[in-house]
Amino acid sequence: MYHITDINEDNIELFSDYFDDDLSENVGRFYYRFIVLSDEDSHELVAAMAWMLKYVENENRANESNIIWVRCDDDNAFAPMMEAYSERIRAEQVVRSTVSIPVKGGKEMKAKLMSAGFNMRLAESDVVLVRLSELSEMPLMKKMRKLTVPDNIVSLNLLTMRCFRKGVSKSISMGRYGLCEDLAELGILWFDDDVSCVSTIDNGINGLFLFHKRPSGIIAVQLFVCLDKSFRTTLPYMMRRFIIAMEEKYGPDTLVELDRHNEQSMLLAEKLLPRGFGIPIYRGSRKEER
Repeated sequence: MYHITDINEDNIELFSDYFDDDLSENVGRFYYRFIVLSDEDSHELVAAMAWMLKYVENENRANESNIIWVRCDDDNAFAPMMEAYSERIRAEQVVRSTVSIPVKGGKEMKAKLMSAGFNMRLAESDVVLVRLSELSEMPLMKKMRKLTVPDNIVSLNLLTMRCFRKGVSKSISMGRYGLCEDLAELGILWFDDDVSCVSTIDNGINGLFLFHKRPSGIIAVQLFVCLDKSFRTTLPYMMRRFIIAMEEKYGPDTLVELDRHNEQSMLLAEKLLPRGFGIPIYRGSRKEER
């Protein structure tokens, strides 16, 4: 038999060895969920998974769950873990689950997920990692070095909390969350405020380029958006400001992560990383009963 524990900020330290730091830093965030299974006799951890709820605040989309990490060291624990997962997402009115796992070392997990009703297929990860030195040498960046960044493109560390909140609220009202479904709950301190930047106009914000530094040191793009029709000038200037800030603060081997999760991020990836490829993954989905 297995004991199932829901992970939160109060008990994560008890299980920190089972999760890496980049994953466990999300414990306690609004739409993230974590569970672990332990053997009731030995008390050893045997399985765990983490998922993120999506579209909860979007009236035009049904709730979904994206399984972002799954581990199973005991084959007999997989079915109970998936039952626990299904119970929890049913309570959240989730209608569809998605999952991605690396191909490398993922053959057995792929089979387990298929047995749980997931349709799995070979794909390329949406996530691309590139070293800052490579990014700096991209043709687009060389071209943009000739640009003089206007005064209205400023680092996040120069903003007041009130101004930042107003910009975030505007972005959310337009349905622009980036990778942060809980964008409304995050403060300036979540983002790297030296590298992140905004575009300001008429004492307000009309563009945001936000980054988060993971515990591993990876600098991850979280939101890249222009909130008016000036995107042809605003977005390039923010990109230029980002490169300046990155080169001033970080070394050439620093990794920058871009998740090509929507059309705008795909376009950004094509411009910044025309030769960028994600690792091979197995991607799957299944419909959920309500």
